[in-house]
Amino acid sequence: MNRVMFSSASDRWATPKEVYAALDREFGFDFDPCPLDGDIDGLSPLLSVWKNKRVFCNPPYGPGISKWLLRGFEAEVAVFLIPARTDTKWFHDIVLPKAREIRFIRGRLRFGSEKNNAPFPSMIVIFGK
Repeated sequence: MNRVMFSSASDRWATPKEVYAALDREFGFDFDPCPLDGDIDGLSPLLSVWKNKRVFCNPPYGPGISKWLLRGFEAEVAVFLIPARTDTKWFHDIVLPKAREIRFIRGRLRFGSEKNNAPFPSMIVIFGK
């Protein structure tokens, strides 16, 4: 097992291909502001490409997650794959009152090519029209 992936040393999780494919079929994404390779800074205020986009975002799962969620309001539709942490401030202040839809994922996802499931539950949060 990759110990970094399942510890607080890593806040980046590779989206399971089947999860992304199913969501892309439903929403038709045209922008990922947070690619795993980190080629772009999706939080940059200079990056206005969230506007009028159909966004998929699997952000770093650290304390800055609320910044990513707030950028989602700029998009036509923004779909986030995030940990189901319903006890957090960002869940109660951003997700719960403003999400168009919240989908809790049954069981634990297996991220990337890992052999074991994640140590936390996940959810899909959808903002937009």
